[in-house]
Parts: sequence; C-alpha cells; structure tokens
Amino acid sequence: MNIKWGFRFAALMAVMCMLAVSAGCSVGNGQPAPQGTAAPASARSDISVKVVPMGSVTPAIYMQMPNLNITFVDFEITNNGGSPVRLNVESDIQGYSEKAVNTVDIEPHGTVTVGQTPLLKPGAIPREIANTMLHYRIADSGGAVIQEETLPVKMYAMDTMLWAIEEGEEWTDTSIFIAAFVTPHASEIDDLVRKAANYHAEGSMQGYQCSGCSEEQWREYTMAQVGAIYEALQNDYQIKYINSTIAYSNSSDAPQRVRLPSESLRTGSSNCIDGTVLYAAALESMDMHPYVVITPSHAFLCYETKPDDPNSISGLETTLTGSSSFEDATEMGNEELAEEYRNGNLESGKSKILSIPKLRASGILPMK
Repeated sequence: MNIKWGFRFAALMAVMCMLAVSAGCSVGNGQPAPQGTAAPASARSDISVKVVPMGSVTPAIYMQMPNLNITFVDFEITNNGGSPVRLNVESDIQGYSEKAVNTVDIEPHGTVTVGQTPLLKPGAIPREIANTMLHYRIADSGGAVIQEETLPVKMYAMDTMLWAIEEGEEWTDTSIFIAAFVTPHASEIDDLVRKAANYHAEGSMQGYQCSGCSEEQWREYTMAQVGAIYEALQNDYQIKYINSTIAYSNSSDAPQRVRLPSESLRTGSSNCIDGTVLYAAALESMDMHPYVVITPSHAFLCYETKPDDPNSISGLETTLTGSSSFEDATEMGNEELAEEYRNGNLESGKSKILSIPKLRASGILPMK
C-alpha cells in the first residue's frame, strides 16, 4: 500500500476516466486536503511512525473508499531495533465513526504500512459541515503507548457532493462519485416504480424484456417505461424544479448539495442534478442502464433504450418534469446531448457522460 494518498487518488481517477463514456477526462494530482504534522515524540526510541491522514470526510466519497482500496489514514511504522515487535494501531473520527483496530508484527529493521478507514456511523453524519478530530493511538503488546495524537478533520454533510478537489494549483475531478447518490434500493424508489406501472399501457414495469425487438421497437418499449416514471413523478409526486445548491465548504473544493432520491420524492422538489439521480435510481432499480451527463453548468439524464448499446442512448431533461410533457423533455434532452457532442465538450472532458453500470462495476456503490 502506497502511503501517498495523492498518488493513489490520481491513479484511481485515471482508471475511472477510462470507465466513463466521455472521450476525454482530465486528472489532476490533487488530494483531499491532507493534514501533515510533525510526529510527536515516541515512547520507544526503536519505533518511528509517519502518519498521513486526509483532512476531510465527504460521506459520498468516504463510503466508497473500502471498495476502491483507498484508506483515510496511513501509518508507516519502522522497527529500528534488533528484535521483532507487535503493535496495536487504532483510529477513529471522534463522534462520527467506530474504532478501526489493527495488530501488526514488524521484523527488526522492517517497515510496515497500516491503512485504516474507520466505519462511519450513519446516524451521526451532520446536516451541515462540522469540525471534529481524528484520534489515533499506537501501542506495543505490553500496552505502552508509542504514539497518540488528535488531528483536525472537516466532516461534510451526507448530501454534499464534491465535484473537484484542489491542492495547490491542481484540481482533481471527482464527478464520478455522483453515482453514490443514485440509490436504486431505497424503498421510496420501489414505491415510485409501482406507481409508474399505473401509467404504462401494460400496467407493469419490466426493464429490458423486449425479446426479438427491432431497434425501433426497443426504443418504443423502453421509452414507454421511462415515460411512465415521468408521469408518476409529475402527477403523483408533483415534482417541481427548485434551485437549492449551496453547500458550505473550505476554499479547496467545489461542493454542491445534492438531494438523495428519497428526499426529492418526500419534498416534491429537485434541481437538475437531483432530478437526474432520481431518474437514474428508478431506471437502475429495473436493471436498466442510466447515464449522468455533467456539463460545466448543468446535469441531465441519458439512458440506453437497448441494453449494452451506447448507440441507442436517449436523453431526458428532468427539470421539465413539473411543467412539460415527456415528449418535450425527451426532445430537449436529446438536443442537449447533441450539443455537447457538437461543441466538443465531451471529447475534451469539459463535460462528461458517466455510465452508472460501469461505475458500479468499478466499485462506486449507492450510499443507501
């Protein structure tokens, strides 16, 4: 395990870019505000410790880290003595996580890196940004404390999405983590799909089950189901466009408040990105293949009308749900997608079209 978080994160983002549909994707060398500190004095002169933690927790990203083999805090421990040692390493984010504990054996003159990502307590995540502390403790098998310290950590709210993170003059694009907000297994999504069936000619929502269909038949079959979801959101939930994007932060990131689909359904309100992840969750719950399109100032939905065929993609402008017909929303979504291709934004990476199934396969899972 490499102790350099920035290196690991930049390498991860390069892999993620290859999973996106967009032809280009820029990757910086940044990292989420690491907190480097001088190591406190050790109780044992034969043990030296280097600690590299992150300086903030964004739940949408943090919850993905175990799946992506990324750790929140790394301990590089060197045994400078002539005898093997056994050490206990523990850490927790005070008030917000369980305690992570590892026991390691280090040979004489050997070095071991221990990475930990303490498990968050979901009920403890704040509604607004909060300040807390990372506490860690390293002790030998006899209980003697080798090193113990607390370091400052910023804790973001559950609904905060960071689109990019800055370190120095470099920015790392983190837009792929929007997939965490697509929550197909939420009970509210099940209710939405059941209600949508009432607006379908066959009274059911079957996903991709059009066996032997032509290209046009696939398109009509799939769009009838998306249209049923649209009608249910328009009539049963009376979804309205509400622009509420503020999220408090420090100056080294680009945050936005994103409602989880369950909240959008509960409040009957959404902005462009809220609506996009809501529709994506409904489609994914039926094993359909949604895409999230991110532009510098907007977001909208796309989906495959025929499974595993990116050439069959259709767009949907979700902000029209409360005010226009499904046909109008489809026409606008397709126009927006065509414009992103025409202006070269998808090719350059300025805009991105992110496949939710591919991001799932890479390890980015729903927050709920």
